[in-house]
Amino acid sequence: MRLSIVIVAWNVRRQLADCLESIGRYPPGGKFEVIVVDNASTDGTVEAVRRDFPWVTIFANEQNRGFAVAQGEYLLLLNPDTIVHPHALETLCRFLQDHPDVDACGPRLLNKDGTLQPSAHGLPTFRASLHRHTIFRYFLVFRRQHRQWRMSSFPYDRQMDVDQLMGAALLLRRTALDQIGRLDERFFMYYEEVDLCHRLKQAGRRTVFVPEATITHLMGESSRQVPVATQIMMLDSLLRYLRKHRGRVAMSLFNCVFKPGVIAQWLWDFVTGVFQYLASWLIFDPARRRKSTAKVRKSAVLLGKHSWWLLFKA
Repeated sequence: MRLSIVIVAWNVRRQLADCLESIGRYPPGGKFEVIVVDNASTDGTVEAVRRDFPWVTIFANEQNRGFAVAQGEYLLLLNPDTIVHPHALETLCRFLQDHPDVDACGPRLLNKDGTLQPSAHGLPTFRASLHRHTIFRYFLVFRRQHRQWRMSSFPYDRQMDVDQLMGAALLLRRTALDQIGRLDERFFMYYEEVDLCHRLKQAGRRTVFVPEATITHLMGESSRQVPVATQIMMLDSLLRYLRKHRGRVAMSLFNCVFKPGVIAQWLWDFVTGVFQYLASWLIFDPARRRKSTAKVRKSAVLLGKHSWWLLFKA
């Protein structure tokens, strides 16, 4: 088996169908398999895949089994909200085949409208995390470190070694995973690919961006269904990642600033959302009113239900 494509899905039946159709339309060369792991969807995903895509192996609510049964020499982690372009899968497989010193690679990602989607990043740092997730961002504190993490000036028109590629479409060499370990099961939805790329780098292995391969990534089809839960899962995974790679002592000091900073951002969003809501009535702007209402509701839920969880999380 040359390639195993593993897709984890949750309530994205329509997007998953489009993804599978694109794989069938533009398959890689050689023998391959597609494994869908459904995480307790309630929209009929499992039944639809079994009915419409009999060549796909699907496991219902068995999140880790997909990786255990994959037989391919290469393993592609692929989001269900992606569309494979012509030759993309073969280009990625051929790249690993022609570069035995590379153990991970990823394609150029596009948004739905065809614009470029940034997918190459550095590894998270304490300062960059403070800018991204706390009130510090509103005062531009650690902005430079955040830009370095997000690699804002990365040239997406040529092959380059990177620290980390977005897990929406990430091709991995199976032998490398056998040596460094597979995805850490303690992460859920976020930062598992960041952790994996970090471990590849620690082992002296290369991760390369390959712009000759293109895949469209619609982004966040599952996460948009539960925006508050998504933000909490992201924070939880970030803290787990930093604790794993920076140690508990450093994390204890970092959390003294990070956690109050996150809560201060939620409070800031609540207060500014209220003012924006009131202003929307004065200027008769229904669109701004709806946006500010959603902002106030989200920040109120975060403050009311998750502040204590964040403060007392280890």
